[in-house]
Amino acid sequence: MIPARLSTGARLSLGLLAGVPVLLLILATLGALSQTTVEGLPVVPWQTLWGLPLDRWVRDIAASLVLGFVVVGGLLLPRLDHRLVRLASLAALAWLIALLAQVPLTVSELLGRPLVDSLEPQIVAALLTQTQLGQILVAQIVLVALVALLGWAILGRVTAAIVLGMAAAAAGLTGLMGHSGLHAGHTSASVSLFIHLLAAGVWVGGLIAVCSHVMRHPDDAALAIRRFSTLALVCVIVLAESGLLNASLRVDGVASLITTAYGTLILAKATLLAALIVFGWRQRRRVVPTGDRVSLVRFAGYEVLLMGIALGVSVALSRTAPPAGAIPGDHITAGALAVLALGVPLVMAWAGAGRQGRPAWLHRLTAAYPEPFAVAVAVLTYVMAAIVPSGLLGIGVAAVLASLALIAVGWAFAVAALGPRGLPAIVLAAVLWPAALWLASLSDPVETGAQVALAGAVGLACIGLLVVVRRTARSDPAVAVAPEEVPVA
Repeated sequence: MIPARLSTGARLSLGLLAGVPVLLLILATLGALSQTTVEGLPVVPWQTLWGLPLDRWVRDIAASLVLGFVVVGGLLLPRLDHRLVRLASLAALAWLIALLAQVPLTVSELLGRPLVDSLEPQIVAALLTQTQLGQILVAQIVLVALVALLGWAILGRVTAAIVLGMAAAAAGLTGLMGHSGLHAGHTSASVSLFIHLLAAGVWVGGLIAVCSHVMRHPDDAALAIRRFSTLALVCVIVLAESGLLNASLRVDGVASLITTAYGTLILAKATLLAALIVFGWRQRRRVVPTGDRVSLVRFAGYEVLLMGIALGVSVALSRTAPPAGAIPGDHITAGALAVLALGVPLVMAWAGAGRQGRPAWLHRLTAAYPEPFAVAVAVLTYVMAAIVPSGLLGIGVAAVLASLALIAVGWAFAVAALGPRGLPAIVLAAVLWPAALWLASLSDPVETGAQVALAGAVGLACIGLLVVVRRTARSDPAVAVAPEEVPVA
C-alpha cells in the first residue's frame, strides 16, 4: 500500500510506473531485449538492451515533471508556488543523471562494447564532439544542468519563463535523436516531434503539479483547475495534431498501421490518447464547474495511470524502426487485432456511456443477447487476419475494410460487455478471442476462401446454439418448492 504520509503529487507520480512493465513487455515481444548474434558484427550486451530504454523512460518522466511543475508553479497560478519550482529543480537533477547515464549506454549500443569499456574517455569524447548525436546530448546536459541550478532561483514569472524556455529546448532536442531526426529532409518530422514532446510533458507534469497545489492551497482550487483545464485542452489539440503529422510522415498508409510493429504502437498511443480525452471531457463537465479537489485527484489518478502507459509505449516506439511500405502478404499484427477489436471499441462504448451515447436499438439487442457478439468478435478477428494478407482486394483496401469491420463488431461487443448482462459475453470472449488471436498469429495463416467460410459457419453455428439455449432456458417453468408444514402445538 502507498504510505499516507506521501504527498498528493508523489502518490500520483507513482502511477507513471505503470509504463515500465508495458515498455518491457513490448520490447520483449519485439525481441529488443535479447542479444542478437550476427557473424562479423559486435554484440550489444544485455545490460545495455535493458538499461537504455529504462534510462530513456526516466529521462522522459523527469522532463515531463520539470515542464509541468515550472508551468504551473511559476506561470499558471496567481502567485509563485515555491515548493513546485523546487521540485522542478530536483526533477531536473534526475533528468541530468539520466542524460549522463545515456552517454555510456549509447556508446555501448553503437559499438557493441560492455558498459565498463564504454566509459573510456577517448571514446566518450569522440562521441560527444564528433557526432551530431553526441553534440545534441552535450547541449541537453548543459541546458538541464542550468535548469537544475536556476530552478531554485525562480522568483517570478520572468525567471520562470527563462527556466521554462531552457527546459523546453532540452526536452525538444530529444526529437532530433530518433530514427529519422538526424537525417536531412526530415525537418517536418523533427519539428512535429519537438512540439509533440513539449505538449505531452506540460500535460503530464502539469496535471500532477495542479493536483499537488490544490490539495495544499484550497483557496486557489477553482482558479487553478479552470486555468489548467484550458491549458490541458490546448495540449491535447497540439498533441493530437503533431502526432498525426509525425505518424503520416513515418507510416505509409493504413496498411502499415496494422501490419507493422511501429504502426501498431501508433494505434495503441492513439487509443490511449482517446481514453485520456474522455477523462478530460468528463473532468470539464464535473470538476471544472465546481472546483472539487477530491474529484480532480480521483480522475487524475486514472489519467496518470494511462499517461504512464502511454509514455511506456512512446519509449518503445522510439526503439522501433519505422516501417517500409506494406505489400500483399503482410499479416495483420496481434497487437493491431487487439487494439482494433477491443481497445478502440471499449473506448467508444465508454465514451458513449449513458442513454444518449449509444443507439437504442444496439443497446436493446446487446442487452437481450450479449453472447453472440463475443463469438462474432472472435470469429471476425480470425477471418480478417486471414483476408488482409491475401491481396485479393489490394493491401490498402483490405486493411481499411478489416479495420472498420473489427471496430464495428468490437463496438457492439463492448456495449454488450458493459451492459447489465455482459458477464457471459466477457467469459466467452476470454475463452474464444485468445484462441482466435493465436490461430491468426501462426506463421502460415489460412488464406483460402473455403477455410474462411468454414470459420464463419462455425461462428454462426455457435451463435445459433446460444440462441436456442437461451430460449430453452426462458421457456422452462420455474419449479416451485412447497413450504414445509410446521406443526403447531
